[in-house]
Parts: sequence; C-alpha cells; structure tokens
Amino acid sequence: MKKVLFGLQPSEYEHPEDRAFLEELQSIPAMGAITKTIMDWSYLKWAIVALKGSNFRVTKESCPELFKTIENTARVLDLDTLPEIYTEWGYFVNAYTTGYDNSNILVLYSGAVDLMTEDELRFVAGHEMGHIKSQHVLYHVMAENINEIISSALLKTGIALTLMRWYRMSEFTADRTGLLACQDINIAIDAIRKMAGVPSKYYNVAQRDAFIQQARDFQDSTKESIKKLIKNISILGSSHPWTIMRAAELLRWYESGEYDSIINKHQAKVCPYCRKNIPNDAQVCPYCGRPLI
Repeated sequence: MKKVLFGLQPSEYEHPEDRAFLEELQSIPAMGAITKTIMDWSYLKWAIVALKGSNFRVTKESCPELFKTIENTARVLDLDTLPEIYTEWGYFVNAYTTGYDNSNILVLYSGAVDLMTEDELRFVAGHEMGHIKSQHVLYHVMAENINEIISSALLKTGIALTLMRWYRMSEFTADRTGLLACQDINIAIDAIRKMAGVPSKYYNVAQRDAFIQQARDFQDSTKESIKKLIKNISILGSSHPWTIMRAAELLRWYESGEYDSIINKHQAKVCPYCRKNIPNDAQVCPYCGRPLI
C-alpha cells in the first residue's frame, strides 16, 4: 500500500527553476491579456469539447479497475479534486493534462495503459497530478497555443522561449510528483525507460542498471561547455527535456535525500477500525467517522 502524503504541498518538491520561471511568467505585462484571450477565445470551447466527444471517459462504472488506480494515486498525493479521466488512442507511453483552475482533464494514451504495470501507471498519473497541484496546466495550454494567439513576431519569440524554458522545468517537478505517487525509484526509472523506447519484446531482459548508468554518463558528458551549449540550443523550443535528462535529474533529486525527507515528514497512522491510512494527528477517522482514542 502506498503511503498517503497528507498535507503534501508543491513547495516541498518543486524544482526551484519551475517556481522562479512561473513567477517570471506571471510578471510579464502582456500575460494577463494573453491569458484572458485563451480563456475567452477558443481552446476550452472547442478543443475540450472535441476531446470529450472523441475519447473514452474512465469512471467508477465504465472502467472500475483503471479508475481505482487513478483515484488511489490522487489520494496518495492529497489532491483536492480528482480530474476527469479519459483514454486516447495512441501507442505512446505517455499522458497529458488539460483544462484550467479545478476543471482539469487527465488523458492517458492507450499505450501507457497497455504497456505499463499498475505501479508504473501511478508514476505517469502522479506526474500529471503534479502539474495540477502546481497549477501548471493553464500555462502549458498557453505554451502550446502561443503562436496562434500572438501576432507580433518579437513578442511571440520572447514569451514563447520563456514559456518553453519554464515548461521543461515544470516537467522535472512533475517527475518528482510521479515518484512520490509510486514511491519506488526503480518503478519510476522503469516508467521513464519505457518512455525512452525500450521495446516491449525486451522489457524482461533490458537492464535497469545499464539505463541508470546511461543517464549518469549523459549528465556527466553534458557538463563540458560545448556539449552543454549544444544541449541547451537543441532543446530551446522544446516543451519537454530529453527523456535521459529526466531520468538523470530525478535520480539526482532522489539521491539528495529530499524525497526521503518528504516521505518521513508526512507520517500517517492506520485507523484501527477501517485500516486506512489517516493523518497522524486525526482525532476522528475521515473515512469511517469513528473517534480515535
């Protein structure tokens, strides 16, 4: 059973550049007007309607086993509101979240559901819930639609590059949330391995340790000035860091001890009646309602 992280706050695990860049984005004078344009213009009125009209909605009734996995992941991360859940056809080992405020939609590609174990799927779902907890979703939407909204090439370039840089940092934050959701670094690395393209035929023989070494070697190799420059230029307009970079960054954070500190900080106890994890300071069980002595 995964430990429920009661009271988990994004500030405890957010990548420092994620928060700094988000604050920078929010300080851009034109950002308020652009945000309003997105809200009023077309995205939610058209794209989300199309999403809901085209994809399978996962509910307790329509697909109880998958729904329970996602619901339990949200409980572990102490997510206030469960997003609507859909599946979308595509053999990507991936997922995405869209929407705004509390109207969030989590979409799992069929490839992720079919090719991942339940615990690896918790990492992917937890990653997306990390975006929700940190309120990334609206700005992700903006980054994806910026070219259609801004007519000035100069303004477009400046804001777009800032958005994309922040977008990449936000992915590091979300990977940390995915690890907090699945609570096993090996499972998290296995999930990223599958994203990196390990063929399903070789899942049982491809070595995790070799992939971890690849991530460490890549991290070390890009410390050289010229290779660091090549890396930075190559991903300048990308929304996501390279997959191997993500593995290396997640390992670095895990090995720093911050992960263990968060897990240990959010101590829970077990209700003697319903046997569910509850906050350590609870006087009444939030699940069965019985008073605790």
